[in-house]
Amino acid sequence: MSHPKPEKKSSEPKSFGWMAEYEDENKLLDAARKVRDSGYTRIDAFTPFPVHGIDEALGIKPTVLPWFTFCAGATGTLTALTMQWWMNAYDYPYIISGKPFASWPAFIPVTFELTVLFSAFMTLFAMLGLNGLPKLSNALFNNPRFDRATDDRFFLWVDSRDKYFNSDKVRNLLADTGAIEVDEVKEDDSSDIVPRKLVLAILTAIGATLIPGVIVLNMRNSKSSSPRWHVFFDMDYQPSKRPQSKTTLFVDGRSQRQPVQGTIARGDLDLADPYELGYDPDQLADSRSASTRLVSLNAQDGQETGSEQAGDAASEDGAMAAASEAELPWVQEFPEGVVSEEMFQLGKLKFEQNCSVCHGYSGYGDGLVSQRALNLAQGYWLQPTSLHDDRILEQPVGRIYYTIKNGKGKMGGYAASLNAEERWAVVLYVRALQRSQNASQADVPEGVDLELGAAE
Repeated sequence: MSHPKPEKKSSEPKSFGWMAEYEDENKLLDAARKVRDSGYTRIDAFTPFPVHGIDEALGIKPTVLPWFTFCAGATGTLTALTMQWWMNAYDYPYIISGKPFASWPAFIPVTFELTVLFSAFMTLFAMLGLNGLPKLSNALFNNPRFDRATDDRFFLWVDSRDKYFNSDKVRNLLADTGAIEVDEVKEDDSSDIVPRKLVLAILTAIGATLIPGVIVLNMRNSKSSSPRWHVFFDMDYQPSKRPQSKTTLFVDGRSQRQPVQGTIARGDLDLADPYELGYDPDQLADSRSASTRLVSLNAQDGQETGSEQAGDAASEDGAMAAASEAELPWVQEFPEGVVSEEMFQLGKLKFEQNCSVCHGYSGYGDGLVSQRALNLAQGYWLQPTSLHDDRILEQPVGRIYYTIKNGKGKMGGYAASLNAEERWAVVLYVRALQRSQNASQADVPEGVDLELGAAE
């Protein structure tokens, strides 16, 4: 025998306070001041736009939120400094760029980041907590007139949780403020049971969003003999043709193209061009081949002993690898386009910027750096070579270029500072310096000596 379920006794919806509606912000401000002066503190206003002075009218006190932010920022600062000190100076001490283990200035970037991070998160969560957010519902929304709070109406609300709250007194007080409507704010008395169909729909939607992720994870972690169906292409499929594949773009039907005649691979230009090297690599290769053949002729008929064969092998290696700088086939003349007024001015500029500090502006090895070192008289300074020494004057232009690029003795190379064109420009200017300091009467143009004599 079934018994009918007892019916739930209906209870009066809970009151959350009273709400008054106004036509403009001035009436709202006057009403807020009157309610504040009556001693009520749990009041709030709702307007379609910011109203200047509403905080003072409502009696809102300064928020404590900045203190939460300050405490969180200080915590982040101490956390960052302590963490870095413990990692760098205590748990695993190590030196970076000569800094001490506890390099407080170096700790500033991480300290700044953690200070901002802690402050930002605390500000957000403290704001939500102090405002009682998030709220799943608000009793104010039960009144359809409240929809105009975002349009053209202004509302003042007195919360029933105020310690001085009296329903009749609050209603009369709000009515006396000139409100066009005063309504009691009551809780939503609709059912709080979520419909079963809605629950099923939500669960189905959540499950559907998981399906693509499950498929991708399965594809990423499974093995198959067939090509994968890629969700993320990862540059696997490109419109470019693969080597040895057919194409209709070219007459021969092949997609792979031969390099243009004379093409040099990236990075290999300095291995084959005298302009980049300062000497002719082809002549060097020929000379080494001749040396190799000469060594091979001395090893005919297999008559050498083991020690003799070892000696010949060593001689062969020496012939291939021991071509000294003096034996290199240097470039004897300036390459085409180097000798010009523009290159001379470029060489003068680069020489004065990079070379004159040691070699001096005139090339005698008396630059400021050299003079300073000699004045210190520490005994180990090697004075830079004078560019006017006989052995330098006799050097080919390629030899000077090679020295500028690769360095010599204590002089470091300038390959990273000067490109090939700038190096040749410096060589041109060096030759001009040498010519100017070692000129003869024959180098003076006709008539110039007469003019100089007249000037004297």
